[in-house]
Amino acid sequence: MKPHPSYIFQSAVRVLFFLINLFALYLMLRGHNVPGGGFIGGLVTAISLVLLRLAFGLDQTRHMLRVDSVRVAAFGLTIAALTAAAPVLFGDSFFQHHMVHLHHVPILDDLHIGTPLSFDFGVYLVVVGITSKIIFVLGRSTHGEAAFEPQERVLYSAPAERPIEPKARQTEPKEAHDAD
Repeated sequence: MKPHPSYIFQSAVRVLFFLINLFALYLMLRGHNVPGGGFIGGLVTAISLVLLRLAFGLDQTRHMLRVDSVRVAAFGLTIAALTAAAPVLFGDSFFQHHMVHLHHVPILDDLHIGTPLSFDFGVYLVVVGITSKIIFVLGRSTHGEAAFEPQERVLYSAPAERPIEPKARQTEPKEAHDAD
């Protein structure tokens, strides 16, 4: 029996999703000058994904996100790696960061933008991608489904691997459930 959705909880999660991700953006943007950054911002965004999963279910959450989590993580890793390696092309050391200081910007006053921000953004995407993949894999397995969908199995599993979840539940005799 599938539980009925809570419309109050779903409405609250829609508002909380926005607020939580706004806070995650704040944490990421302040991270290259004070504590915070891409890692903690990514974890906060992952919390908002867990809330989405609880409110709307696994399938609807996957449909809302519309992008493969592993691709998000790979894109973030590429950004972080390029940010770290780019200074080498200009004769600087690996991970050498550079800052641009803009003074008297309207509304924002003094603005300091640097390569640590792009590195933090890459880390943010890696954390969001990996944690959302974990959420989806664990969510599928708690519902008795295979960890990966058929098209994902080709991408993320070794050729010799065989799924164990569906077989274990399908071959279990019906009498075992009746005895409990």
